[in-house]
Amino acid sequence: MKKHRFIFLLALSLFAYAVSFTQTNPPKREFRGVWIATVDDIDWPLHKGEPPAVQQQELISILDNLKSTGINAVVFQVRPECDALYHSSIEPWSYWLTGEQGKAPSPMWDPLQFAIEEAHKRGMELHAWFNPYRAVKSSSGRGSYKLAPNHVAVQHPDWLLTFGSMKLLDPGLPAVRAYVTKVILDVIRRYDVDGIHFDDYFYPYSPITNEDSLTFLHYNRGFTNLADWRRDNVNLLVNMIHDSISVIKPWVKFGISPFGIWKNRIVDGGAGTNGFEAYDKLYCDALEWLRAGTIDYVTPQIYWSIGNPPAAYDLLTPWWAQHTFGRDLYIGQAAYRNGNGRGDPHWLSASQMPNQMRLNRETSNVSGSIFFSSKSITRNLNGFQDSLKYDFYSYPALLPAMRWKDAVPPLPPRNLKAVKTNGEVELQWESPLYANDGDGAYRFAMYRSFSQSDLTTSDAKELFCITSDSLTSLVDEFPASPGTELWYVATSLDRLWNESLPSNVTAVRFYNPKEPERAPLQNLAALTPALSALSPAYIGVTLAKPSLVVLKLYNQLGQNVSTIFSSELSSGRHALHFPQLPLPDGLYFYHVQTPLGTRAGTVIVRH
Repeated sequence: MKKHRFIFLLALSLFAYAVSFTQTNPPKREFRGVWIATVDDIDWPLHKGEPPAVQQQELISILDNLKSTGINAVVFQVRPECDALYHSSIEPWSYWLTGEQGKAPSPMWDPLQFAIEEAHKRGMELHAWFNPYRAVKSSSGRGSYKLAPNHVAVQHPDWLLTFGSMKLLDPGLPAVRAYVTKVILDVIRRYDVDGIHFDDYFYPYSPITNEDSLTFLHYNRGFTNLADWRRDNVNLLVNMIHDSISVIKPWVKFGISPFGIWKNRIVDGGAGTNGFEAYDKLYCDALEWLRAGTIDYVTPQIYWSIGNPPAAYDLLTPWWAQHTFGRDLYIGQAAYRNGNGRGDPHWLSASQMPNQMRLNRETSNVSGSIFFSSKSITRNLNGFQDSLKYDFYSYPALLPAMRWKDAVPPLPPRNLKAVKTNGEVELQWESPLYANDGDGAYRFAMYRSFSQSDLTTSDAKELFCITSDSLTSLVDEFPASPGTELWYVATSLDRLWNESLPSNVTAVRFYNPKEPERAPLQNLAALTPALSALSPAYIGVTLAKPSLVVLKLYNQLGQNVSTIFSSELSSGRHALHFPQLPLPDGLYFYHVQTPLGTRAGTVIVRH
């Protein structure tokens, strides 16, 4: 049995901070991501060529820091320049890891595998971040270095487009699309990644004229408009990656973070901004990917402040939220600009990023954030890490469920027990016996309340822990005072964060020293009325307004054995009656569903 200790930390006033914390209704589901950039020594490793043990400890420290902040996903850069921060038989080891392209780390280790394992230990998703086309960031001057013999720029110079000192794979070549897809599928097959992520580098930010004219001549596919052809080249690669993921590992997510402006002019469908356009300059049509359903999430890089006239955050965020086409929207936010007023004094204010967070949560269809970059969070620029830790992310959150990929929840955990030892509570449970759709329970969500009547899985403030991987026990170190009762319920979560119905309810009581010990609260059989001809059971329900109420009964396999009640009730207090049921003796779970959420408990059938 694996064990996990959940430590409840009281957030006391141990720091001075200028922004008032106003979090009242935290979301139960939210993507809380951070980009970890590996190029140019931005986030990790701190210095290329460091000993592996040093690099490993640096990465652990970053993940620990992010976990304590409330981050639940990391986007880890693994292929900056057609190279690899993982063991690859296709592309060379990255210069940014060892200081020499093609040179393996010594002693040997695999940063991607290490990062996946460490992120999963902390209950975080890991999305592998690829730069699909960038081959050589700089071939001269600062940042240049010798290419390895097996680098694609050496093996296939005819695949390259050159823009000054930068070289890109030509998106119009079928061989390039096949090569990039091969690289990514190699990672999907061999590593337990949660997602594949592309950034905004497709065609170059520098002006492109006729560099790909020969490619257009030979591979135009009937297009006569060069810009439309370039956009279609990108779309073809996106389609290939999406379709391949769907076949190989359908639970793996695919997301892209395009430049924050799709188009400017409102007459063209844009947001009314005045800036660089991804559609006409980078040949990225993010709305087409969303419309076609070839990506699972989009993360536009909205790196402007609220109130910035050319491209205001409060203009672009609602615009993107209106164009999701049913896919997830996580806003790319410029945490690195916190406190940096060069070019825009709005960033000097410590309230800028918190106000962006509030706008996100007030805007329908915004399901989270990804911050650039990790260093900007861990360095607490302008106090923003404190704002996340003690306000916006002070409660854990499930990641959004992608129901177009999988809508079937796993079965609930079985036999949840709470055991009080030395002032702590150890929770133990069993995984479901089988899965409805084959993907099963991958992790578990734990809920805690001070009374059974208030215990619900719909309130984010009662969610106190999301376990990593398949742990089946944890220690809750909640600082309970004498006389406190703690009630617990658990749910199962699959790889795509579909949530099961609740488990049985269990509880403990912390007695006053002079108070006589009574029957343990976790022994629910002693507290739950038996279902029999002589002893009917009732469930009390209080409604603030007329509502549909559904009462269902489940066996220990999680199978619905009876829908006891399903009807609309008036406001006020009601008693739902358990009738005599032709069921075998034993323990059963009831679930009362109302618009406010689900209440769960157990009953004993005894004839």
